[in-house]
Parts: sequence; C-alpha cells; structure tokens
Amino acid sequence: KNLVFLRSDGTSLYPTRDLAHHEWKFDNYDRAVTVLGEDHKLQARQLRTALKLLGNDTDPLRQVLYSYVNLPEGKMSTRRGTGVDLDDLLDEAIDRAREEVEDRLDDRIRDDDLTDDDIERIAHQVGIGAVRYDIVAKQPTKAITFEWDRALDFEAQSAPYVQYVHARCCGILAEAGFDPAEPLAAAGQRAELDLDALDADLLGTPAEQALLETIARFPAVIDEAAADLEPHQIATYTREFADRFNAFYRECPVLADDVDPAVRETRLALVAASKHTMANALSILGVAAPRSM
Repeated sequence: KNLVFLRSDGTSLYPTRDLAHHEWKFDNYDRAVTVLGEDHKLQARQLRTALKLLGNDTDPLRQVLYSYVNLPEGKMSTRRGTGVDLDDLLDEAIDRAREEVEDRLDDRIRDDDLTDDDIERIAHQVGIGAVRYDIVAKQPTKAITFEWDRALDFEAQSAPYVQYVHARCCGILAEAGFDPAEPLAAAGQRAELDLDALDADLLGTPAEQALLETIARFPAVIDEAAADLEPHQIATYTREFADRFNAFYRECPVLADDVDPAVRETRLALVAASKHTMANALSILGVAAPRSM
C-alpha cells in the first residue's frame, strides 16, 4: 500500500508529522514509545520502514498496539454514532461516583464529617480514577469492555477498592495523631515515633509478613512493568496489595487498647509504609490517592 507524505497542494498528512515527531524523539530521548490502536498496525510498520529509509536507527522505537475499548452493547464507533466523547464519559463517572459516596455516608467508620467540598473532591478522584484504572488495568492485546458497575464497585478489585486502602491508612495515622501528608519522623508531627527504635521482628504474623513482602517487591514490579511497557502489571500489583493490606487490617489491630506499645508503633510504621507504597503505585497509573472516602 502506498504511503503518501504530501497532498498534491503540498500540505502535510499524518505520516509527514509522525515522521518529524519521531525524528525529534530520536534526537531528544534514548527510547521512543508510540501507543496506537490495533487498527493502525499497517501504519506502524510503514512508519518504522520509512524512518529506516530516512537513515534513522529504529531500534529504540517501541510500538504498543491497544485493542478497542468497547461498551457492553458493542464496539464504540464514531461513524456508527456509537462513539463516546471522553469528556462526557468522565462527567458521568464523576456523577456516578458522587452518588456512590453519598449513599455510603451513613456506613463510614471514620468520624470525620465530609463537607460538600470533600464529597465533590472524592467524586472527582474516584470517578476519573475509575475510568483510567479500568482501562490501564487491562493487557493491551485484550479487548476492553468498560462497565460502570464494575469500574465503580467499592468492594470489587477496582479503582475505588485500591484507593480506599490509601484512605484507610490515612485514617489510621490521623487517629494516632500523625499528619498523613508528612513522614512519620518529620518535625512538627503531633505524635512522636522513634523509627530507629522500631523492631521489625515484632511483625511476625502471617498477615504482617505478607504485607511486608508485598511492599518490598514494589520496586521490582516497577522495573518489570517499565521494561515490558505493561502498566497493567502495576494495576495487578495494587489489587494484590489491597488484599494483603485488608487482611492485615482485619487480623492485626493497630490502635486497640490491648496492643503492646512497641507493637503498636511498629504496626503504625507498617501502615505508613503501606500508604506511601499505594500512593506511589496509584501516581504511576495516573490515579488519585484520596485521604478520605
């Protein structure tokens, strides 16, 4: 198939701009990653071949092809009138998240009263996060079917499910007298904690050990996901992390009156480490980490 670079009137086409864009990438970066829809397989091969013919080293170029995003009733298509504008999708996600947050207000464990501004903030964080997470959590080669009920399910392995772990960590730290936005040992914290005096051997239960192992594995997960260009690996990790943290939360009281002070402080440090790990993982995925939900 012919690859056309210019129209008869001399104006440029997509291939012209793509070639210029990629040559700029090669000049400025050591890796060039192009993300395309699976219907652009031919264009991707044409682009790589043209770049080679122009004398470029295309070894640093990685082309990732994503499958279609479908609605439950079928494939989105602008020509058939079944396309969905992303702005409209996000607006509806925010509206649905707001309804979900309001419905769950009476069941909240934390006693911090949410203002209207808080509800609106959480609705944006959860709604937009749900859309982004539900798509990025899928392998590129698999077709994506976006379903509202699954994407916004606080109990299933969705964005709200993993976001709630971060909010729960913040709640525990705040109840203990710490500012969740600051490191435990930062100056000005309302509570004091001597990190050097903590004894990790006190974290001996299976739930604690599993959570520690999952936190320690995080850098390796990032390295592998980056090397393979597979961000869904990080999403998979956050779901596993949420399961591990929730098991720890159920089985290992942190602030209960009958918890030994040394164990209490060590578990608080584990909660803080969990908060940082989840916040970093969500940040990499482009998903907000709410302080309360």
